[in-house]
Amino acid sequence: MGQIGILNVGAGDTKLVFDKNNPEDCARAARTVADMIRRGYVILVEVAKDDKGEALYRRVKEFKEDSCEYIIAGDVNIEAMETTDGQSGDAAASGAGGKKSRKGVKHGPYSTRRIHASAASGIAVGRTAGG
Repeated sequence: MGQIGILNVGAGDTKLVFDKNNPEDCARAARTVADMIRRGYVILVEVAKDDKGEALYRRVKEFKEDSCEYIIAGDVNIEAMETTDGQSGDAAASGAGGKKSRKGVKHGPYSTRRIHASAASGIAVGRTAGG
């Protein structure tokens, strides 16, 4: 089950949950995330772990509300993340070097990848939450 923690100075921290078993709550969370991106929130999604087991995050560039997918940019390793077809990110992707995955998304240093919100943990920070 995916979740996103929303850091908010004024109202306190909040958490959204993306549960595939609860489509109504998932749709409500998707509308909230799409609105947050339109309002300028920074959303970071965990894409992998480093050699020490520390989480690696990448910034969400776009959110597809209809499919509940984060679109992230950059050269990332998503071995443990699931795509919408249920395969691991590396299984769905055909590797680096600008090759195309089955979804037609290019991979490489300036590529984009899709991560389903129910398979990701993330953090959101509002434009004015910096203190």
